[in-house]
Amino acid sequence: MLTAANITKYHAAQLVLHDVTLVVPPRGRIGLVGRNGVGKSTLLRILAGEEEPDEGTVRRTPPGLAVGYLPQEDVSAPAASGGEAARARLGEFLRRPLDVFLLDEPTNDLDFGGLEWLERSLARLDGAVVLISHDRDFLDRTVTRIVELDEWTHGATEFAGGWSDYERARAGALRRQRDAYEQYEGEKARLEEQLHRMQRWERQGYGQGRKKKRTKDVKKRIGGRIERLDQVEKPYEPWELRIPLSAEHRSGDVVVRLEHTVVERGTFTLGPLDLELGWADRLAIVGPNGSGKSTLFDVLLGRLQLSAGRLWVGPGVVLGELTQERGELASGPLLPLFTDASRLTEEDARTLLAKFGLGADHVRRDAASLSPGERTRTLLAVLAARGVNCLILDEPTNHLDVPAIEELERALDAFAGTVLLVTHDRRFLDRFRATQTLELSTNRAPAAPTGPR
Repeated sequence: MLTAANITKYHAAQLVLHDVTLVVPPRGRIGLVGRNGVGKSTLLRILAGEEEPDEGTVRRTPPGLAVGYLPQEDVSAPAASGGEAARARLGEFLRRPLDVFLLDEPTNDLDFGGLEWLERSLARLDGAVVLISHDRDFLDRTVTRIVELDEWTHGATEFAGGWSDYERARAGALRRQRDAYEQYEGEKARLEEQLHRMQRWERQGYGQGRKKKRTKDVKKRIGGRIERLDQVEKPYEPWELRIPLSAEHRSGDVVVRLEHTVVERGTFTLGPLDLELGWADRLAIVGPNGSGKSTLFDVLLGRLQLSAGRLWVGPGVVLGELTQERGELASGPLLPLFTDASRLTEEDARTLLAKFGLGADHVRRDAASLSPGERTRTLLAVLAARGVNCLILDEPTNHLDVPAIEELERALDAFAGTVLLVTHDRRFLDRFRATQTLELSTNRAPAAPTGPR
């Protein structure tokens, strides 16, 4: 058994974890969740013995308990090999004779087949598993307990079940807390109004003798009842990200057309491919790693020459891309980089970045110091500023926490333009509401889109 008891941890003067206790039983399956920056990776490193807590203890029972830690890969391998490299790295780690496996974002770079392989592999392990993931379906399929780290209290709350069970339990607890708070506030307001009414009567000289004494007695009783009310704290309402994506101008009816298109990249050939996208179409591009999804995006954006066939982009189309690598705006002061990329004034740039959760402290920093999630939000802000009406999104949920993923789902649902999407987040794909699906394979074969999934 692995036990972290009363863990408190600071990064410099910043409190990260406060009085966190976590017990990992034999064969336990635990998912650590919470917003980016809340301390999930810090807690994993403390459990692994790679970082010391400022307060609290970590106990291994027996002392020789074998604990292994697989950190998150912050730098993805090239798209064609990233999934294979990730799977090989995971396979090597999971073959180790460990009692406790600690994994930080193990689903990064895995395609649908890789995700299913990982789920099967985790189910077969004899050891316990503690993992961090923002993939909601993956959490539903792999863990039996959710531990939420709270950004406000810096503490931990445990829930039974997977992600969906956690969502229901958390929503129910929040509803009960709001009801209790409203009931407390209502009763307090009612008693205070009675007290104020008695005070007004007293000031107006109401009652003499016994009546005056009864008024004072009633005031005293009401004051005592107010003091004896069990105080209920107002539920914490975290700041919520809003992603204001909008298509500034409508393009023509036909946005993109590919006719018998073939493209070659080294020994890989994509096509022949026929595709036509109209205004407001939503195309999901699916297929295993190495099937040419990112290559297709390079074709549409004019970065690869065609070996055969024809590419046509319609009038009024403004293409905007979010790459899988997030390599844009890589280094240098963020604000001037963003104003150059977005063509906004400094004042307008600050306002827009703030809407994406990037405030005054962010814009003064070097872009290289941004977290992967902050970089993703910055690049989405660039697309919003440019008035893009055809979005090309390559794994947009990578490095985003669940609240940001859910807000991106909402923003895309409200986006009036055309969207092309590659994602291995199964729940995100389901909620995308694709009008067409293009399935690519690693075998050279003609490809054409189908209707809604």
